[in-house]
Amino acid sequence: MRIIAGKFKGKVLSSFELDSTRPTSDIVREALFNILYNVSNKTFLDLFGGTGAVCLEAISRGVKQAVVVDNNKLAISLINKNVKSCNADNVKVLFLDYLKALKKLEEENYCFDIIFLDPPYSTNYAEQSLNYLKNSNLINNESIIIWEHDKTKLNIILERFEIVNQKRYGSKYLTILTKV
Repeated sequence: MRIIAGKFKGKVLSSFELDSTRPTSDIVREALFNILYNVSNKTFLDLFGGTGAVCLEAISRGVKQAVVVDNNKLAISLINKNVKSCNADNVKVLFLDYLKALKKLEEENYCFDIIFLDPPYSTNYAEQSLNYLKNSNLINNESIIIWEHDKTKLNIILERFEIVNQKRYGSKYLTILTKV
């Protein structure tokens, strides 16, 4: 796994195999940032961080500040290792459950331009995250939420969000949402 573009381009990141973690592939990461196009000077939240690759790709491409969250001790150790290897001092790493992280970040008055959700596909964590986000100050009307999921989530009805784009990459989907 490597950083695809930006100031860390070509940087090889450490990875691991865990049943609960499915790293976002280079192809999907590249597609994600092609959809976002310009992330310069934006704030970024990676709520289910895994290896931290998506967050570090965002930083590499110009995001001014990022937060990456995971509740797995091994994942946090790997994220910290990858952040350190990139000298990414504008990344905050949180070892918390995703809902506790959202509450903590809201208490700390964060507001994100971009939020990336890539929870385990078999869970309802993304739906719970979106339910929290729709009434929070963590996003505004210009914020973009990117949700990576499989086909089982295609017919989910989302309150107060509009799907502005949806792309398929093999068995994975990227759904781009904005607040209505």
